[in-house]
Amino acid sequence: MNNNNIVSSYSLFATLVVTIIGVNVFSYPSELANIVGGDGWIVILLSSIISYFLIYVICKVIRNNDYAHTYEILQNNLGKIFGGLATLSLILYSIFFLSTGLRVFTEEIKMYLLERTPTEFIFLVTILTGSYLVRAELDSLIKFNEISFWLMFIPVIVVFIFSFYDADITNLLPVLNNAPESYLKGIMRSMNRFMGFQILFLILPFVKEKRNIKKIVFNGIIFIALFYVLVFILAVGIFGKEQTKILLWPTITMIKYIDIPGAFIERWEGIIMSIWIIFYFTTFTNHYYFASDLLRKVLNFKDIKLASSIILPFIYLVAIYPKNIAQVYALTERYNSLFFLINLVILPLALLFISSAKKGGRNVR
Repeated sequence: MNNNNIVSSYSLFATLVVTIIGVNVFSYPSELANIVGGDGWIVILLSSIISYFLIYVICKVIRNNDYAHTYEILQNNLGKIFGGLATLSLILYSIFFLSTGLRVFTEEIKMYLLERTPTEFIFLVTILTGSYLVRAELDSLIKFNEISFWLMFIPVIVVFIFSFYDADITNLLPVLNNAPESYLKGIMRSMNRFMGFQILFLILPFVKEKRNIKKIVFNGIIFIALFYVLVFILAVGIFGKEQTKILLWPTITMIKYIDIPGAFIERWEGIIMSIWIIFYFTTFTNHYYFASDLLRKVLNFKDIKLASSIILPFIYLVAIYPKNIAQVYALTERYNSLFFLINLVILPLALLFISSAKKGGRNVR
């Protein structure tokens, strides 16, 4: 890459959106309905506000460190030992997140598209294809994100428009009918659906118009929040609160029963799942690249190819470990919140405090 400033404003927006929104959105309405009933949309909005605050912290940290590489920021602010541990934590977090997502993605694909295809085969195809894109360097990944954004959201939103015909918005009533602790629990669970904004550590140093970063990431979070709210309202509006609670993937079930008079397409869920292959693949490759790039720095490799090859078997092993989809969700429920707290709350706040103190000290001198 001859030019370090390869990320345009649209590239930043698209990368943030497609990295955060993944296959877990299919189960999102069910999780929220079980905790706060029809008030899930309120929880989503509150979670988006918290997410933007954490994103603002990350942006501030990177700016305080003159848009250096993440590994260098960690080393300069935390020292070699703690900086190394923080880097390892980010790598493990990314591997765990993309591996569990890969297992959920595979189970959904097997149920609706490739029923007889072995799980291991889908794993290998996805991982090897992702590895190929990662090895093509960051500029190719960014271009892929730009194209994928339109390929994913235009068809999905069109299908959602047709879903409104069967939705009853009164299913969301009454509003604010839960105990305060239920909303707190819902926010803690909902924050897991905003995981992925650590990708900003990777791409912000390459943004062309750095003065517009805060505005772009704000627009990205608004888009994600509105998309999540739309998915939740449609699911509860169509199935009701009680039915949404017991459905594993309400979003897919909702699409499955869309009936458009005179339409020549019978299995809408097959089309959406085909699109969702790209949807998950963007999440997968962005996390894969982030982990590989950090490992490249740790091991002092010249390029990312060898680092991505080292990570590859670990992705497969973590994805194959759970015996079924229930165990996958149990693992994510147990560890996602911990990973989120360490890597996206404590670490950025610590870096902000240290880097701001150092910057203030330099200004005094």
